[in-house]
Amino acid sequence: RRARRALRRARLLHLPPDHFTAPAMINLLPLKLRLWLEQRYVERLTPTGHGERKLGQFSGATVVDHQLWDQVLKAHLTENVTIGDVAGISTVDYAAVASDGRFDQYLAQLAAVDLDKIPPAEELALYINAYNALTVGLIVAHERRGGPALASINEMSTPAAKVWDVPAGQVGGEQLSLGEIEHHKLRARWNEPALHACIVCASASCPNLRREAFCAARLREQMDEQVATWFANPTKGLAWDAGQLTLSRILLWFSKDFGGRQAAADFALRALGTSHAAELRMRSSFATRYFEYSWRINRTPN
Repeated sequence: RRARRALRRARLLHLPPDHFTAPAMINLLPLKLRLWLEQRYVERLTPTGHGERKLGQFSGATVVDHQLWDQVLKAHLTENVTIGDVAGISTVDYAAVASDGRFDQYLAQLAAVDLDKIPPAEELALYINAYNALTVGLIVAHERRGGPALASINEMSTPAAKVWDVPAGQVGGEQLSLGEIEHHKLRARWNEPALHACIVCASASCPNLRREAFCAARLREQMDEQVATWFANPTKGLAWDAGQLTLSRILLWFSKDFGGRQAAADFALRALGTSHAAELRMRSSFATRYFEYSWRINRTPN
C-alpha cells in the first residue's frame, strides 16, 4: 500500500525520473522501495517494451552512407574527459559542430532517406545514428538561436513538453522526437539490449558517444564494443567494491529490456569479462546499487 500511494503521488505531481534520486525521497523511502518506484515510474513514461528482431537474423548490407556524420564525430569529439564525478567521457565541441557544414548536410541526408529501400540491419544503424545526431542537433539549434550555453539537455524542457518529446528532426521524411526514435523505432522493434550502450542523450552518465558512425556492415562489432567500453568505466558503467556491485542507472530504468534486474546485472558482468566478473558469478548474493545519474552536458571544456 505504501508503494502504491507513493507511485500515485509521483504520477499526480508529474515528477521526472531523477526526482527519485533527490535526498528528500531517499529520506522518505527505503532504498529497495525507492528503486522499485523509480523503475516503475520510468516504465510508465516509456511503456514500449522491446521488439522481436535480433541483429544476427539479418545481413549487414550498407545502403545509407553515414560518412558525413563519421567525419563530424572524428573532427569534434574529445575522449577521456572528466565532468564532476564522472570520468572517461567522450565530449562534443558543440560550437565547432554548429559551424561545420557537414553536420547540416548529414541532417538533410537523414531527412531524405528512402526508408522503403533499407534492410533491417541498415535501419537499425540508421536510427542509432539519427538519435545521436539529432540530439546534438537540438543543442546546436538552441545555441544558434542565441540561447545560453546549456548545463544540461534537460534545460531544453518546458512546462509543455520534455526535451525528449519535442520534434528533433526528420528521418525519411518523418518528423520525430528523440523519444519516438528510442522507444518506437528502436526498442519496440529490436530485442537488442546493447542499444542502450549506443544511443547518447548528451549527458555525462550516458554511455560514450562513439567516435565513428554506426554502419550495418560492422554493427554487431560496434555495438559489442560500446557495451564493453560502457561497463569498463567504474564511474558510470560498472563498479565492484567490497561486495557491492554498482551499475548504470539505465539498467534499472530499462531492466525489462534485459530480462529483469538480475539479467541486466548478468549482461553487464558478461561484458566486463574480468576476474571480478567471475568472482561475482560465483557469489550467491551481493548488494546491487546504481550510480547517481549526472545530466551535466557532455560538452568539451574550453
